[in-house]
Amino acid sequence: MKISVIDLGFNSAKLVNYTVNAKDNSFLAYEQQSAMVRLGQDFSGALAYEPIQRTIRALQLFRDIIHFQHVQHVISIATSAVREANNNKDFLQEVFKKTGFKFTVLTGEEEALYSYLGALQSTCIPTALFFDLGGGSLELVYSENYKIKKVISLPLGTLRLSQAYCDDEGRLSKKNYLKLEEHIIRELPDRKELDISLDTILTGVGGTLRAVSRYNQETTRYPLEKIHNYRIDFADIRRITNTFRKMSPHEISEIGTVGSNRAATITVGSCIMKTLMQKLEFENMLVSAHGLREGVLSAFLCSAKSHNLHNFNLIQIQKLAKYSCKQEKIPRYARNIISLFYNLGLLKEREYEILAHAIKIIADLPVVTNLHNVFYIIIDEDIRHLSHREQLILALSIVRTRKAKTASALFTKFNSILQPQNKKSIEKISACLSISLILERCKTKVRFNKYNRKEIVMTFTTENNNSLPLTLLDEVVNNLQKALDISIIYFNSSKP
Repeated sequence: MKISVIDLGFNSAKLVNYTVNAKDNSFLAYEQQSAMVRLGQDFSGALAYEPIQRTIRALQLFRDIIHFQHVQHVISIATSAVREANNNKDFLQEVFKKTGFKFTVLTGEEEALYSYLGALQSTCIPTALFFDLGGGSLELVYSENYKIKKVISLPLGTLRLSQAYCDDEGRLSKKNYLKLEEHIIRELPDRKELDISLDTILTGVGGTLRAVSRYNQETTRYPLEKIHNYRIDFADIRRITNTFRKMSPHEISEIGTVGSNRAATITVGSCIMKTLMQKLEFENMLVSAHGLREGVLSAFLCSAKSHNLHNFNLIQIQKLAKYSCKQEKIPRYARNIISLFYNLGLLKEREYEILAHAIKIIADLPVVTNLHNVFYIIIDEDIRHLSHREQLILALSIVRTRKAKTASALFTKFNSILQPQNKKSIEKISACLSISLILERCKTKVRFNKYNRKEIVMTFTTENNNSLPLTLLDEVVNNLQKALDISIIYFNSSKP
């Protein structure tokens, strides 16, 4: 099934097309279109004529793409510019007449909650301050152990403040920069008002944050081209803000990772993020590539494809978010042996969790002979719970089950992210993955005759007259002994 989500904001209009798996309602974006319509340009309580016409032309293009691709469902949402405009009813009627799209106008709280839902499902951070920086507003959601404590929507959008503080050429003078900073500080709550706990992680979504992150990766020569779950430090945000402040929008547009679409607003956007981190005392923040659109789609699928997004309240969104963040489990036949390794201290907690993800991922991998392609297919996935380093460990562990030399070469390529001790984790996870795959494929039960931290004696018994690949099993067990530094003796009680 195909579903389109149209997100009409203060600054841009976006179309994302998704394929949806009917079995579990999981989804994957396969096409994205974006248009900088600047609907909120020259906003003075009403939407202006030119921005309206730009928006309608962009929506007509979206309509044609949707029809051409035979998409079954379309979810159309509008945020700050439309909800604040006193002529929004006339605008929505004209849009419906000329495009056929019927928009749901989200309240500030709804926008914040759906952004939170989309970001949390892809990061699974129980205690976090989530923010969504758009063209017209800044949404904040504070959650503690998956329980939502605060929801705030502030008129601190990138286009809105750029229009208020930049000159006619789009430059931000030093005087106006200081005024802008003072304004943001006044509007933002402090840590005491939010009652933030010490273990809170700042997590952000939005096009401006993604553009700033790409620029930071380029300037710091970060070796992994991946935005989701990327961490960016306060020092980097401050450096980037100072760099952009000294440049004109034309000069910024020449930067490939920023481009012309965000050149006019990224200076103010980086200032908003820098000031947010500064006032709330965060040393770094996590970037989520998923937010409002994914949150809206999840709610839509959860509600049996009801188009009424206003029916969802805070409690329902909170439950849906928490349910989505369940940890992956080790499958049935491998569970006993992997649990024993963990309980004996041979596998660390994070190694156990990475292994669970690896077992699930390897089952869905396409048949590819080039191991570098396998590696990048895994890296391109946005895997919740895992940092960039942990996702590299996962990908290298899977590659190592096929060829240790290739895994070693890729480790060297990304050694600025990885740490020397990660090599041992990769060896352990790879060895555990190999034994798990054999046990699952052959439906093999494991019975332990004896075990301690130095030696394990066990018996394998297959179900349904399955036979074990004994030569392969010998090699896998040998690798397991070396990786875990333990003696393993096994007996095969299966019928030949």
